[in-house]
Amino acid sequence: MAMSKVVTLSEYRENTQQMQIDDISAQAFLFLQEQAQENNVPMRKLLMEHLLGIACVVKAVEGLDEAQNWLALISDELDQELAN
Repeated sequence: MAMSKVVTLSEYRENTQQMQIDDISAQAFLFLQEQAQENNVPMRKLLMEHLLGIACVVKAVEGLDEAQNWLALISDELDQELAN
């Protein structure tokens, strides 16, 4: 059976949005890396503080349960990456 080349609008939007998210994330990482180098700050420490800051914002806005849910989702994603 031939594969269809038809893409639904929702699939296109989702793929486009994911590409934008990936691009923004890469730009943010490069910015943090550049700032860490310019300020002689260990990248590992900077990333840990950044992740903690994001978790604190989620906790403040969405609540502790949601922040813990995000961290659990991240942990699950890392476990899946290690399993592959």
